[in-house]
This record gives sequence, structure tokens and C-alpha cells, in this order.
Amino acid sequence: MPEQKIEPPTSSDVDAIARAVLHAEHVIQEALGSSMDGTRNDLSLIQRVLDQGSIEREATYTLQALGLVFGRAFIHENTGYDWWMLEDEYGRDPAIRYKRSSLLAFPRTMLSKRVEDGESVNVVELYDGLTRRLTELIEDGWDGSN
Repeated sequence: MPEQKIEPPTSSDVDAIARAVLHAEHVIQEALGSSMDGTRNDLSLIQRVLDQGSIEREATYTLQALGLVFGRAFIHENTGYDWWMLEDEYGRDPAIRYKRSSLLAFPRTMLSKRVEDGESVNVVELYDGLTRRLTELIEDGWDGSN
């Protein structure tokens, strides 16, 4: 099995995440005239900008930036989670990690993969589904081997 490393974000990782979030905030501001606040309220703004159709399916960076905003809201609303970096043979990706477990979620690509595949995305349902699933895993005693 290929080597995977989970480690805290470096300062350049934090900068890259921050730049992406600022880009997403700019996109939301331009498209909707609204500002994000880092909470669950941002989900409806993401939904509105996706529904508006102003973001092309090929606009991967923008879609991934919105995914990071989705992740930021998740971390804000759910205690015990924080940003970590997963590095493997495919590259280095920001992940939401529960405490120091191996329980990871990858919000950066949650929206982009679906939009690029032509799926319609219900951002709140996706968020609530993620929250439910991670909570179930934790309650079932997730230890990384299941």
C-alpha cells in the first residue's frame, strides 16, 4: 500500500488555503453581493452561486475554493475537527481530521467532483450527510482499521 503521511499544515499550506478561501469570498461577493462569515450560513451562499450557473464546470480552482469554504464551516460548527494535510503519491491535500484519528474528509473536492461530473449539488444535504456519517463513525468507535 502506498505511503500516506498525515501532518499539520505548513505555513505555505495555510497560505494556499487562505488564498483559496479569499478567492471564494471574492466570487461570492461578485456574484451575490454577500459576504461569508465562516459558519453554516456560508452553505446557502455556496448553493446560490452554484444554482446561478455562473461557475463553469471546468472552473476547478473556484469549485475547490468553495469546497474549502464548506470545510471551514464544518470545522467551525463541529468540535474536535481541524485542518490537516494528507500527502500521498497523488500530492498533498487539505483534509478535515477528527482529533488525532485517521478519520479524514476532503472537502476541497467534495463540490468540484460532483459539479464536474454534471451532478446537481445540494450543499446542505451534502454537509448534513457528512456530519451524520462522521458522527456515526465516531460513535461506532472509529479506530482507522474499519
